[in-house]
Amino acid sequence: MKRNGHTIFEVVQQVVRNFFNEEDEEAKKEFQRLMREPGLLNNASGLEDKEQLVSWLKEPSRFSSKDGYKKFQTYVRRGRKVRVIRKVGIAASFLLALVLGGTAYWLNVHWEKRNHVELAEEIQPIMSKGYIMLDDGTRIDLGEDKGEVREADGIKITRDSVKVVYASEDVTPTDRIAYNELNVPRGGEYMLVLTDGTKVWVNADSRLKFPVRFRGDRREVYLLSGEAYFEVERDESKPFLVHTSRGCVKVLGTEFNVRDYPEEHRVVTTLVNGSVQFTGKDKKKIVLEPGFQVVADSLTGTWDVREVNLKEYVGWRNGLYVFSHLTLEELMRVIERNYDVTVFFANEECKRLVFSGDLQKYETVEHFLRFIETGGDVRFVVKERTITVYKK
Repeated sequence: MKRNGHTIFEVVQQVVRNFFNEEDEEAKKEFQRLMREPGLLNNASGLEDKEQLVSWLKEPSRFSSKDGYKKFQTYVRRGRKVRVIRKVGIAASFLLALVLGGTAYWLNVHWEKRNHVELAEEIQPIMSKGYIMLDDGTRIDLGEDKGEVREADGIKITRDSVKVVYASEDVTPTDRIAYNELNVPRGGEYMLVLTDGTKVWVNADSRLKFPVRFRGDRREVYLLSGEAYFEVERDESKPFLVHTSRGCVKVLGTEFNVRDYPEEHRVVTTLVNGSVQFTGKDKKKIVLEPGFQVVADSLTGTWDVREVNLKEYVGWRNGLYVFSHLTLEELMRVIERNYDVTVFFANEECKRLVFSGDLQKYETVEHFLRFIETGGDVRFVVKERTITVYKK
């Protein structure tokens, strides 16, 4: 069947070619001429916008073969009241709906697949990487490399693809305390085992300063920025202290999480088990019970103690992102740190959208973004390592 000298299949073929062809200027001109031909598709300008077309294809009723066929039958039954020429035009219109309905799924799947391939190649999930800066300024890169590094003061450093271990061997008497610093970049994570056996999981975009050997009557480390999960080896004679920008966490032996990213303007300490004492800069103190956290806000100077769902705050340690009533602005900060990308909001109101859910930590960024798109009135455009957020 033809309309204005074109078969329906020729029209659909042009739509499909334009959907995927971004290089052929002649093909673009032919498509535009076809779309503007009077009476052919009755205002088909929307077919030129790829994003709009994808949006339409996700609406089952817009190009429904079933609905199109029903309408076609209705007009055929009323054919005696309609001139033959008009019937042919209308039949062609609904046949086009049927054909487009048949290609809708194919177009949508291939559009998604093409985006998936591009994103999967450009942005990888979080991985074990980082480096340690020794007391003398020597840098030790972590990740795939394995081996031993002899440190002063009888300390042996052993590294593999996921962790670095400090072990005490021959003790050299000295009063000097040597400090090392573990730096984990955006898109990375790493595990550290201290000389007392304490395990520390350090999250993306974080810095932890620690002594190569603990001396005296207490064990002290410094979370300079970022987030870390501590599994402290119990020693009642030597309490373990984590210094942050807003105060100090003191424990004997327990599991807890500390979060102190400068851009968030607060320190969040969450207790998993055991007992911890948080002391603020103003010397105010509070003791937490398991399942509780204290939030020290640097902007207001206030504290907030609350019971929480632990998975939301320590799930990252076990490879799971759990979020409940988190704004998109907060959620995209997590994306920036864990995938080492930059996020821009084209529409300010999108920042205030709220999301809940959970996702595997080691999925591709595309998987994460598609999940958010499905549950919210936003869409994402990814170019190289920049993600732009638009309102649908």
